[in-house]
Amino acid sequence: MATYALETSSLSKSFSHGTVHAVRNVSLAVPAGSVFGIVGKNGAGKSTLLKLVAGFMRQDAGTVSVLGRQLRPGESDPRIGALVEAPAVYGKLDAFENLMNRALVLGLPDPKKACREALELVGLDARTAGDGSRRVLWPRGTYVDDLSTGQRQRLGVALALIGNPELLLLDEPLSGIDPTGVSLLRDLLVRLNRERGVTIVVSSHVLADLGRMCTHYGIMRDGALVRQLTSEELADACATYLTLRVDAPERAVAVLAEELPGLTVRVLPGGSLRVTAPGGGEPDRTVLAQVLLAAGIAVTELTASAPDVEAELVRIIDGKADAAGRRTAKKGR
Repeated sequence: MATYALETSSLSKSFSHGTVHAVRNVSLAVPAGSVFGIVGKNGAGKSTLLKLVAGFMRQDAGTVSVLGRQLRPGESDPRIGALVEAPAVYGKLDAFENLMNRALVLGLPDPKKACREALELVGLDARTAGDGSRRVLWPRGTYVDDLSTGQRQRLGVALALIGNPELLLLDEPLSGIDPTGVSLLRDLLVRLNRERGVTIVVSSHVLADLGRMCTHYGIMRDGALVRQLTSEELADACATYLTLRVDAPERAVAVLAEELPGLTVRVLPGGSLRVTAPGGGEPDRTVLAQVLLAAGIAVTELTASAPDVEAELVRIIDGKADAAGRRTAKKGR
């Protein structure tokens, strides 16, 4: 079995005669069996990257490898299921007929069964029509044109699931879906990953939803992949810390550095202190207060900040984590 379900090397794509660089030298490694979140602002290159991997467009440079096999530029691999941007559907067919088209193209041995299973997985239950045929019925008719945005998104996910793909590419799959549908689809993706071993690459603007699913993250900015990290590394980056207000911030830093050298202490704008314990745990509040009081430093306020994965992802996306890292490195020299 391949170590990585998806690998790209120096993948690049530009538009407008090379003036717009949508994807810049992206080298990505998605572990097999992971749920990999692609995170970035609008225009960061997430959708273009997924289109290149799915074979929906040809890259200008670089390579794409799926489950150990390098693909030709613009080539689609049958082991991939993809929903990128709006689902490709026929508006004048119903949901079941759209799925049947996909199943027949793939040559599935029992296409009707595969379609029914896909609809049930995403919560678009099939019912028996008046003429005895099995199809999806909706209050405003059977056409996909009459479905809500959320229903069309669910149908797009169902289309991606036809054929039991080993690698699932989903671009904003939770967009436009009501809270109940979001919970259903999110749980479905986690179940597919854990029970069937499907590797999932998913982009989303709703960082809280990614935090409930992802084992790994790739952060994109201006077409480039600026960072890859695991959920554990992300949790370490947004460790619990204490915020203190004291009457002598600079002297407090010196006292804590001497008496409790394992702590990381820095002065925040406004004069308060941020204190982090080794390994990301919460510092001992009692010991901290006793050390400062023994030095004659009054603690006027002490609050704990719980880990905030979403806030840390936003910092990385905006480049603030990079800037903080550069400042810390510069101080250490």
